[in-house]
Amino acid sequence: MFGRIIDLGLGKKYASATKRLINKDGSFNIVKRGRRPRFYDTYQYLSRLSTGKLLLLILSVYLLVNTAFALLYLWCGLENLRGTDATIPPFLNAFFFSVQTFTTVGYGVLAPYGMATNLVVTLESLLGWVGFALIAGVVFGRFSRPNVRILYSNNAVIAPGAGGGRTLQFRLANKRSNVLMEMEARVLLMLEGPNYNRYYYNLKLEQATLHFFPLEWTVVHHIDEESPLYNVSPEQLQAQRAEVLISVKGYDEAFGQNIHSRFSYTPDEILWNFRFKRAYDTDAEGRIILNLHRLHETEPVF
Repeated sequence: MFGRIIDLGLGKKYASATKRLINKDGSFNIVKRGRRPRFYDTYQYLSRLSTGKLLLLILSVYLLVNTAFALLYLWCGLENLRGTDATIPPFLNAFFFSVQTFTTVGYGVLAPYGMATNLVVTLESLLGWVGFALIAGVVFGRFSRPNVRILYSNNAVIAPGAGGGRTLQFRLANKRSNVLMEMEARVLLMLEGPNYNRYYYNLKLEQATLHFFPLEWTVVHHIDEESPLYNVSPEQLQAQRAEVLISVKGYDEAFGQNIHSRFSYTPDEILWNFRFKRAYDTDAEGRIILNLHRLHETEPVF
């Protein structure tokens, strides 16, 4: 009889039906409430932002800070800024001086004069120094952190096994050209019982590890008498709100670090009596060509 996992860290008892546990992007479908954000959480927040949102945030803060200091310089009096251009509006003179101070460019044309203006310059120089140090840290952290781009097949399939019986299969491939090695996959099945209780089962894999990962990898689970999928129909999986949970880890040679990836399949994403088509071929020179677009291709088994 197959063994039952007592607790996977995703909870076992719920008051009502819930959505899938793992989203298609690999994130957990969990929203935390009641936590208090702190200043020291800023780095974690910025490191999780998309590149577009991060650039927009940096630009917005940059413009906002320089606008605020430009108003301070105007409050101190534009006459305390030497070398201003009379053809440019006063606010823009103060704004451009703020940009030069904040970025420590200093062309030698604009210069502060008077105690108040120099105090504002001192404050802005310190803020610019700290600000650029923080931005450099965030940017470096994002580039130095392994960015996993593992592609999973759109569907998992229930296909006949080579020696009889059935198998649960799905495919994955590395979308990057870097080398991944020492790959390890773990697949679990979540079933929802009465009163919205959840039960987790470990699915034994035909090959749970892979030394090298240059091509696609078809992960196979044999549905035998020890499998929780044995004699289970598609309707039963739907009724039990099943979800196949996938965890993959390996070693990224380019970053010199371990990488992790998550994915899941729900019953409507599992094709019964289908099998995968071959996703790679050879060219005239004998090289192996992997077509990532064909990773999702399946065909019915009659």
